[in-house]
Amino acid sequence: MPDTTVKFFASTMTGAPAMSGEAGKLIGVLDACLVDGFGSVTLDSLVVASNVATGTVSAGHNFAMVGNTGPVVTIAGATPSALNGEWRIASVPGSTTFTFATTGISDQTATGTITAKRSPAGWTKAYSGTNKAAYSRTALGATAMLLRIDDSPAQYPTLIMYETMSDVDTGTGPGPTSGSFYTSKSANASSTARPWRLYADAKTVYVYIDALSNGNYTSGFAYGDIVSYKAADAYHCVLIAHPTASSNYCYQAYLGVTTGSLIARTHAQTGGAISQLRYSHYLPTAAVGLAKAGNAYPAAVDNGFHAWPVEVWETSTVIRGLLPGIWCPIHANQPNDAVVIDNIPNLSDRTLFIQKAINGDYRAAHDVTGPWR
Repeated sequence: MPDTTVKFFASTMTGAPAMSGEAGKLIGVLDACLVDGFGSVTLDSLVVASNVATGTVSAGHNFAMVGNTGPVVTIAGATPSALNGEWRIASVPGSTTFTFATTGISDQTATGTITAKRSPAGWTKAYSGTNKAAYSRTALGATAMLLRIDDSPAQYPTLIMYETMSDVDTGTGPGPTSGSFYTSKSANASSTARPWRLYADAKTVYVYIDALSNGNYTSGFAYGDIVSYKAADAYHCVLIAHPTASSNYCYQAYLGVTTGSLIARTHAQTGGAISQLRYSHYLPTAAVGLAKAGNAYPAAVDNGFHAWPVEVWETSTVIRGLLPGIWCPIHANQPNDAVVIDNIPNLSDRTLFIQKAINGDYRAAHDVTGPWR
């Protein structure tokens, strides 16, 4: 079965919740993408033939391929029950049909009231309150850290990483150790919808918000487990956001800075949260964004696209591991936002989605195929 761990969501998808300068809107997006899923449709039929299942929705299913990669959907209500669960769509022949590969299910027409929706990333909402939530991960090997969101402010929610929590307002081992980190939902306290995108697997999430609605995705945050170089690393969870309120900035697309960047503990597994920074193909002497330096696109040598992993360092001399699912394009300010790139030389069978960040100058490349680990 194709990998189903990685999920990609955007405000343009049918059924996606709105982001705006109002209380609770960030939690609404996170609930839909991380915990619940969205965009449910009822199938007219689900037919298995030669290890391929074809779903038909006469009213339109609203699922679409991203390059060579299809979305992950959750099928429910089908008999045989083996069809229920998560599947990555393999093709979208038209607006009313989609297919996915099956194994070990005999040729037949499924029965029941069958639904399909965009699958969530598999996180858990451990605690909740009025415009507050704490999210945990139950995936095998995930760290025990939780992400607390206070979404009461209209524009600038607060984010804190805890090691343990007993309720939505009480936690231990917080990071940051003083105050909170922030993100921006909107440059204005209003009901005007703002575009957003979210990339996640069961352990890590990247959020981008176009707080100004100008196409630049100036805000957002990253949270979750890196791919640690240390065996049995119980504290390799990072939080990357803005250290002050009233600001629109997207630090996950920034290299060479400790600003707004924490990891739960040192590689020695001692103390509390400490600063971390990211490096990639070029080791900057000053802060620089992803895709801010490099060769032209497409590359002169092979007319192709090239990208490099993003590493997490505790200090400029202590390396900790890799940020999963995000790549640094080695092309200055190119390619443009929302460009889809398949068949990359060092990433065979992967689709990368180009994401603008920080006033449109920087670009992250996110793997929407997976696995990230």
